[in-house]
Amino acid sequence: MHQAATPSNKESVATSAKIDIEQHKFVRKIVSLIVVVSAVVITLYVWGIIERHPRTDDATARANVVGIAPRVAGQILKLNVQDNQAVKEGDVLFEIDPEDYRLVLEKAKADLAALDRQIAQAGSSLQRLEPLLPKSFTTAENVDEARTKLTTLQAQREGVVATINLEELHLSYCKVIAPFSGRVINLNISAGAHVTTGVPVFSLLDTNKWYVIANFREAEIRHMAPGSEAIVYLSSAPNQRFRGKVQGIGWAVKPEGEIDLPPSGVPYVKRELNWVRVAQRFPVRIEVENPDQDLFRMGASAVAIIEGPPR
Repeated sequence: MHQAATPSNKESVATSAKIDIEQHKFVRKIVSLIVVVSAVVITLYVWGIIERHPRTDDATARANVVGIAPRVAGQILKLNVQDNQAVKEGDVLFEIDPEDYRLVLEKAKADLAALDRQIAQAGSSLQRLEPLLPKSFTTAENVDEARTKLTTLQAQREGVVATINLEELHLSYCKVIAPFSGRVINLNISAGAHVTTGVPVFSLLDTNKWYVIANFREAEIRHMAPGSEAIVYLSSAPNQRFRGKVQGIGWAVKPEGEIDLPPSGVPYVKRELNWVRVAQRFPVRIEVENPDQDLFRMGASAVAIIEGPPR
């Protein structure tokens, strides 16, 4: 049979339970303290990384865009491209009706042939008159007149030759050539339309060279400089990392409320809040070293991380 617990046994059990409770409380306090300290350490560590390696998701992919404008006016005879089509350097983008320029060229060539005949006759007349002058069979005025006529015709010939060269150049401009490899964008025209000299018909995106414009806070730009290594991620492909280098840091942005600056003089970077004083951001241009032609698109959202000042 079991013996009944004595008062001394009850007191020892109660004391042991109280010790266990105190130990558990102490362990919980230690664990809580470790968690707090770890959180502070991790926060400081992450803050240090962010401080040394600024990052921003306020970034967009960019490429140079050139407006394709004809150098002569006329009607589009043949359009060889479509919107968003990839083209190579030297491809014929479209052709302008060359008939008007060909007729002008033929007329100039006819004028040149007529002048050549007149020059030959004037030269022959001068050669006949010059030997007669010492023998007084002609006057000096007649010789001077023949010489002046020949000189005038030769000057006119030079002008006609220049006209022929210019018209041949205009005729070559009737075929509009791609200045570089890229993609056709903003094409809203068809064959038969009339184009004007110097007015862009569509644009050509240079896909050979990509860069990212990333807006960093003014306190962060001290951690970077031209030549700094950078990492770029595209929102459309977050698992792919692209390397780049800082090409330059913007030295001017349009301040809020300023009206004394030209509208296109400096870039405008909008602030996030209007009622709280926030740090101004400056555009940083990052040249991408290994762009993927199938992923990079003009205006695509990106994330940029600066690895630090150049070594």
